[in-house]
Amino acid sequence: MKILLVEDDKPIAEALVTTLKHQNHVVDVATDGLLGLELAESCDYDLLLLDVMLPKLDGISLCRKLRSSGYQMPILLLTAKDSTEDKVKGLDAGADDYLVKPFDLPELTARIRALLRRGIAPLPPVLEWGALQLNPSNCDVTYNNQPVTLTPTEYRLLELFMRNSTRVYSRSAILDHLWSFDEPPSEDTIRSHIKGLRQKLKSSGAPTDVIETVYGLGYRLKPLSEEKLVQLPRILMAGLPDELGFWLQQRLGNAVVRVTQTGEDTRTQLRDRQWSLVILDQHLRYPSPAELLKQITNKGQSAPSIPVIYCGVKGVEGYPIAPSGKGRKLKETRNSATTQQQLDTLERVTSLLYHPLDGEELAREVAKLLNLNLPYPQTPGKQDPTIVAAIGKVWERFKDRIADRVTAIAQATEALESGELPPELHAKAKQEAHKLAGSLGTFGLTEGSVIARQVEQLLHSPTLDATQAANLTALVQDLRSQIDQAPIESDRREGSPLKDLPVLLMIEGDQELSQQIGLEVTGWGIKVVNSDSIASARTAIADRRPDAVLLDLSTEDTLTFNPNNKKEGLTLLSELANGFPPLPVLVVTDQSRVEDRLEVARLGGRAFLQKPVRPAQIIEAVLQVLQGVQTTEAKVMVIDDDPQILSLVKHFLEPWGMKTIALSDPQRFWETLELSSPDLLILDIELPHLSGIELCQVVRNDPRWNSLPVLFLTAHTGPDIVHQVFAAGADDYISKPIVGPELVTRILNRLERIQLLRNMAETDPLTGVANRRKSITEFDQFLYLCQLHEQPMCLAMLDLDRFKQVNDLHGHAMGDAVLRQFGKLLLRTFRSKDIVARWGGEEFVVGMYGMNKESGAKRLRELLQVLHAEPLVIGEDRLYLTFSGGVAQYLEDGKTVDTLYRCADQALYQAKTAGRDRIIAYHHQTEPG
Repeated sequence: MKILLVEDDKPIAEALVTTLKHQNHVVDVATDGLLGLELAESCDYDLLLLDVMLPKLDGISLCRKLRSSGYQMPILLLTAKDSTEDKVKGLDAGADDYLVKPFDLPELTARIRALLRRGIAPLPPVLEWGALQLNPSNCDVTYNNQPVTLTPTEYRLLELFMRNSTRVYSRSAILDHLWSFDEPPSEDTIRSHIKGLRQKLKSSGAPTDVIETVYGLGYRLKPLSEEKLVQLPRILMAGLPDELGFWLQQRLGNAVVRVTQTGEDTRTQLRDRQWSLVILDQHLRYPSPAELLKQITNKGQSAPSIPVIYCGVKGVEGYPIAPSGKGRKLKETRNSATTQQQLDTLERVTSLLYHPLDGEELAREVAKLLNLNLPYPQTPGKQDPTIVAAIGKVWERFKDRIADRVTAIAQATEALESGELPPELHAKAKQEAHKLAGSLGTFGLTEGSVIARQVEQLLHSPTLDATQAANLTALVQDLRSQIDQAPIESDRREGSPLKDLPVLLMIEGDQELSQQIGLEVTGWGIKVVNSDSIASARTAIADRRPDAVLLDLSTEDTLTFNPNNKKEGLTLLSELANGFPPLPVLVVTDQSRVEDRLEVARLGGRAFLQKPVRPAQIIEAVLQVLQGVQTTEAKVMVIDDDPQILSLVKHFLEPWGMKTIALSDPQRFWETLELSSPDLLILDIELPHLSGIELCQVVRNDPRWNSLPVLFLTAHTGPDIVHQVFAAGADDYISKPIVGPELVTRILNRLERIQLLRNMAETDPLTGVANRRKSITEFDQFLYLCQLHEQPMCLAMLDLDRFKQVNDLHGHAMGDAVLRQFGKLLLRTFRSKDIVARWGGEEFVVGMYGMNKESGAKRLRELLQVLHAEPLVIGEDRLYLTFSGGVAQYLEDGKTVDTLYRCADQALYQAKTAGRDRIIAYHHQTEPG
């Protein structure tokens, strides 16, 4: 569905956009009320999300204006104001719902689903069209209870049709509903997506004309005749709690559950309705369960029997019992010493469960009897791990801006302590505190939101006394502490940057190999989760999505594996490798046939490792895959004078996490290239002023960019053009019109290969940070930007204290593990745009663009405090580590990398001679050469 978000706080806006896009919604963003009003009046939206405190026009006034003009779509207000008066104002202005910041994202998405169901005409939780079902709560689509895998765009198309099942949509109307206003593709793209959707539905067993073309008008769902109308499975639950019935309906997702509490009501329901399954509890009376069972099975010889699940208490006279064990199979029960009455009753029962009932066991039994696809259980209130990971990335991009907001409050606090707080500084601090109160909770910093709200309340006072000033200072310190901890993905970070490790799930039946891998992975900065079966692995993935999976497909029997696991393992491999986003799977097996390798490759496996295999070889493959996963965060620069092509490429790449830099004017090519530093370049051949082939030649002639992958988009496929393209240095070309999957596949393959080559050439193999050669190139880039934008940059030299003692006391293997952990700690601590490199031995370099040396030294001291408080954990060893550092600044201390390095090295020497475990900023004594 298409949603308009009106929010001026960019971090929280991007977090919401990320969450909603993972729910397959299309989101337009307006940063002020007037722009929001303009978009709402000019575009078709299914729902509006409005912040209350907006520039130019506040959210309540905007809501009131829309309602007074007859606007019908649902409106949800978001605000940090939580008083009853504020809520009343919002609802009286015409809002359908009101959510107070900070809010839990699962609650927000549930409220959005509820409002979208309500809309202008109420809709059920699960949308149906014959045997086709769409569940908006988990984005599952099934046909005849079998899953249908769709792309995000195909899902949105189907949802649009199913929410408006009688309407015909033209291609332009589909564009208005499913694409953002700033990135509409051509109408030909609609035909491509419709075709893809029809093929997916057809391959799942649906008729070819489920989505029919109404010539001259557009597309719609084909009307169903009465005899083709397929109802949801209907379940009658008799004598059990209403709460259990409600939970079972939510758990199944594609069934209707009706609960009765008396035998008479149950008999009426059995007489008047057609039921797919009946669940009877033994406590029913008048009539008893035995009499109801006779009614169910005596409807006539030709009528099919209805499956019956009987819920009893073991050992109660007159009712079915089993000799031992809850859930004992019925055939075993029938062989027990039971009375004739019990045997007669059991003959009419399909399945038998015992009190106290296990809800999951009941759901599994119902799904088995009705042949339903039961989704994996989700922890209540817990977000989809992919959404959590995406929100974590949003936090990484905006955490510096959020820290700047705290700095603005701190500046006001310092001014207050000095005796005078200027009105403009007071107002800015109050505004920033309000934004922090609303946004921090969205990123998981609930306590931070509470502290920010306390700060805001203090700042509302026009004058502050000494006691309030002291309280404000303490609150700002607490706020900084909360932001530094940043517990996004709390199960991953656990409150500490030292624990932010990639997770490898090992589905391994060979216990000896599993133990060897566990020992080998020590010190590589990878967290290992073990699973000895496919079923437990599914639960582990649902609870915490790993970064990679190592799957054992050996056919030999082990403690818990058997030959049937190979089929289940291949099914799991296909699901994970072809999901969205895909999860990389490495396969270990004792098979060696080409057919086995081909099957794994076709299903999407990322590596095939044949036993016997060394643990070190497995770890090397895992590391390569984990590095390859980062390619989906790449930046792709596209140069084309056709805005539709630029929009189309952006549309295809962004769902894969790739950032697109679009450029229509080739004369701005070099400036944009320098500023954006893309990972891949896409060029059109025919451009105004300069041709794409000429731009490619320019790139190949520059030492800094000559290894940049270049891909051409062209409508010309003649041999002469192809020869010119490759002669200019192109890596690949794609013919127009663009086919989305082909474009994405070629780019991902190219990026993964170039990533591997870059890792070999530019990355220190032990620590994972940049090597000296790579960092010098990056520093040159920083210095260029510093000169262009008149910005500072600091260069820091770091040296691990008494590192030789680690090698002498614990061995060189431990020394390597320490260097590896320290390198990963630096990568997690500093911004993604900062330079982190190893220059040799235990010496590291950090470059921070846009930061002076005082601020850089402060960040390094904060890192030292982390190391003082928490040791490095390497296997079973815990080592407390410190380092010394020296910091120099461009332009103050030098203009070149060599000069800055010498100044930082002098400051580092001073730190060592002063006792180590400290950071010293360089101060001029003599002018460096």
